[in-house]
Amino acid sequence: MGRGRKPKERKGYFYEKEEQAVIDYLNTTDINKKNTIFNEILLPAFTKMVEAIIRRYKLYVPDELFEETFNDTFSYLMSKFSHYKPVSYEYQEISELPENTNAVMCDINEGKELLKKTDKDCPKYLIISEDDNILLYKLVQKKNKAFSYYQTICKNYLMAKGIQYVNNQKRNAPYDNVSEIYDNNIKYINEDEKAYSFAENLIEKTSNEIKKMIDNPETNNLNDGEIKVGKALVELLDNWETRVLSEDSNKLQKNKVLYFLREETMMSTKVVRENMKKYFTLYFNIKKKELEEQ
Repeated sequence: MGRGRKPKERKGYFYEKEEQAVIDYLNTTDINKKNTIFNEILLPAFTKMVEAIIRRYKLYVPDELFEETFNDTFSYLMSKFSHYKPVSYEYQEISELPENTNAVMCDINEGKELLKKTDKDCPKYLIISEDDNILLYKLVQKKNKAFSYYQTICKNYLMAKGIQYVNNQKRNAPYDNVSEIYDNNIKYINEDEKAYSFAENLIEKTSNEIKKMIDNPETNNLNDGEIKVGKALVELLDNWETRVLSEDSNKLQKNKVLYFLREETMMSTKVVRENMKKYFTLYFNIKKKELEEQ
């Protein structure tokens, strides 16, 4: 028997176990089971999540104690808990329709409505006509990470609280006081917000394009090693904030990236880098396009 390296236990607070616990909690009607799942698995994970978001993004609310901000955010998160859907549907543009496919044809106005309101009962294929242009779409299933969903809820809520506070100060306080709040709080600095938004968008697009590549390995001429690295990259990109960021800051911990990829693929650093070349080129092209469009 080979002496392959034994995978190390991953350290973190929201991985597969917690993702499955969310689904189990939502699917069971047994109140005792719900309480056990929540208290033993979800409560520690969500506590860590809310604390980390407040500290990492410096989303403190002036005139509030940390405990007050935490409790308020946690309560809001729980009010939205049941809104999470593990699976959703969206239309992706395709270049051609498969043979013997029943597709629904519509004009641009009807098409826009169908593209916005998607569920499993929508037509699988759409043909949208606009003047001389024909656009083709396929309905695809999208798996949603519970961590990403709940984290977004917390961040948006905290940012809204901060903006509300500043608006109240603008109405009731001298300009100098409000100016000091803007100058000293990272979440009101436009360039930081733009940079973070750009990074989030770039990471999401890169992850989606890698998924398309590994879903069609023959078309993209991917070998087994490239497929394995591609899957690890998707896992990394979809959860980048917990994988490669420091818990208490926005500082990128680059050493975590290669460590994660080595552990996930059981490959050496050299082999990982060799199998990343196509994905790096993909990332570079997406980034170049995004910068040109700004």
